[in-house]
Amino acid sequence: MTTPAFDAGPTLGALLIGTLISCILWGIGAVQVYGYYSRFPEDRLAIKATVAFVCLCETAHITCVMHTLYSWLVTDYGHPERLMERPPPSVLGFIFLTVVIAVYVQLFFSYRIYVLSSSLVIPSLATLLSVARFALGMTIFGVGFRIASLSEYVAKWDKLALAIWSLSAAEDVLITATLVFLLWRQRAQDSTTGQTAILLDKIIMWTIETGLLTSTFSLAMLVCFHLMSNNFVWIAMFTIEARLFANSLFASLNSRTVLRQARSGNLSGSGEPLSTFDADAPFTVSHATASGGSIELDSVQRGKGDSA
Repeated sequence: MTTPAFDAGPTLGALLIGTLISCILWGIGAVQVYGYYSRFPEDRLAIKATVAFVCLCETAHITCVMHTLYSWLVTDYGHPERLMERPPPSVLGFIFLTVVIAVYVQLFFSYRIYVLSSSLVIPSLATLLSVARFALGMTIFGVGFRIASLSEYVAKWDKLALAIWSLSAAEDVLITATLVFLLWRQRAQDSTTGQTAILLDKIIMWTIETGLLTSTFSLAMLVCFHLMSNNFVWIAMFTIEARLFANSLFASLNSRTVLRQARSGNLSGSGEPLSTFDADAPFTVSHATASGGSIELDSVQRGKGDSA
């Protein structure tokens, strides 16, 4: 009986594609970080530190991903049987950093919900989900030191991975739905019209799009792991997950550029430069009508992953 030929497509090929996409998204994130520090030099130190921390974690994460790719493609070249053996230490590194980045960003948006709503109900629930995800993530990280092979992890600890991705998707949906509700309620209360309403509608769409992106991606990883645990498609997707969370944070901060441009156009406000607004609080764009109503637009709502 002949040994079946090794198929590198769904294993090393998938990991290579995932790493390339991850590198591209890291580059997009780096551009957004540069844009953030250039456009908002007067943001509070806590916000600047948040961006710096996530950026450093992202850089360490992509380094671990590249080392993993090198180990499996070069160091273990010609030995496909090693792919399902004990993974290189860098795998544990990007598992740990993915959990840290995802939970940190989700907690950041949970705090934004508290600032906008002045209620602890939803933020507390989101925080509990974040804590649960962090605990499960650290469990996976710890298990990585004990397992003898990747196939052992897939066989014995699969439910742990399914649980963490389910929690992540649930929290993303909760945060997105709450932010959309708060923005929509503000729009309805102020009866906004014209450019202000269009701008707020755009922000709501950004929030939905990026929230759906991270939650859908988590569910896709869950499905791939459940149906294709014998290949590396789910690992390839896992190398990308942290990038999506980080870019949603960077883009949400940079999305204030759109509000700045609108403010310099047909919208009028208090006359204070937008760059001086505290990113730790809702910011107000006043609609120039006789009613004098104002609309609070969250300065850190989720936005698209670009640096514009």
